[in-house]
Amino acid sequence: MLAALCAVSCIYPYQPDISQDVNKTVVVDGNILVGGISTISVGYLSPLDSYLWEAPTATAYIEDDLGNLYRPTGAGSSTSYLYIPTDSPQALAATSFRAVVKVDGETYVSDWTTPDPAPVITDIHFKADDNYVYVEADLDTPVENPGYMGFLYEETWEFHSDFYPIYFVNPETWSYYTTLEDYPYYWCYRTYTPMRVVLADLTNLNGGHVRDIPVNSFSRYDGRNHRKYSILLKAFALSKEAYQFNKQMQEMSDLGGDLFSPDPGALEGNLTCESDPAREVMGLVLSGRVATRRVFLDSRYQLIRRFSYPLVDVPFDEMPHFYYDMDYRPIDYIEIDGARVMGWGPERCINCIAAGGTQVKPDFWE
Repeated sequence: MLAALCAVSCIYPYQPDISQDVNKTVVVDGNILVGGISTISVGYLSPLDSYLWEAPTATAYIEDDLGNLYRPTGAGSSTSYLYIPTDSPQALAATSFRAVVKVDGETYVSDWTTPDPAPVITDIHFKADDNYVYVEADLDTPVENPGYMGFLYEETWEFHSDFYPIYFVNPETWSYYTTLEDYPYYWCYRTYTPMRVVLADLTNLNGGHVRDIPVNSFSRYDGRNHRKYSILLKAFALSKEAYQFNKQMQEMSDLGGDLFSPDPGALEGNLTCESDPAREVMGLVLSGRVATRRVFLDSRYQLIRRFSYPLVDVPFDEMPHFYYDMDYRPIDYIEIDGARVMGWGPERCINCIAAGGTQVKPDFWE
């Protein structure tokens, strides 16, 4: 009991030293990748007790010291996440860069930064254990002490839906039928581009060649292993300040506002409001000359998933149109309590487009 009382006595109310009046405080996360596609993400800081998240509508461009401006292309020119090509000869000839972000009538500018030379991605390879596939990279760096590195990547894979339907339903007569034609929505492509920078601390290494840097991992049961997987890797050098800032931000995000997570107010970024330099703005715009490389992986590491969840038995006398309107579709006959009945499942289980894919083959696909 004494021990319990001592433990309880150590618990006391805690008020984090963060202003609750943080609505509309702009947060910018920018990566100026010279020789590739730069990205700028814009958001708002939310109070601890807020359950609402609002995405701002922002415009942005990148400026270099030669006076060239680089603007977003396509439909993403005014949104909360912007893609800006910076791979032109003009960008490669420039020395320093900054980002200009406009949101809610205010203009925010980042400090001018000089990108460090790009490393060389000498190899991207895969390995696997019983459960996961791991993606690793080898680099040649332009200096003996490689310091800090950042990685961004885009992954694309060809996958199939969970089930191949054998039966279909006519919603006018609610009768089942089969077809001799190949089912067209079984195979799709999917692309995913994470926003988070993969960080690597290489300060304890000597020599310009670095091997086996972990970049990504995924389950061997994942659709990335169904037929073919591709990763486009982007590698760039980071300053110590940029590495520490991103590391703190990621720790704060991973802990989800835990008592011991870093105080966001203690993170120093490199952005300023033009009209009001005292106005609070959070975030960091980093820059680097980027090296890129794409590789492919076949299905050698695939593990077949045995689906354990049951399909729904939908008798015709129990409103099949109700399930149909809920985007359920027939798949095949199953046995329930010794009886042979038709099993239905969500359309996403049989339609790879409904599962988030596309049947447009990427231009770079092998």
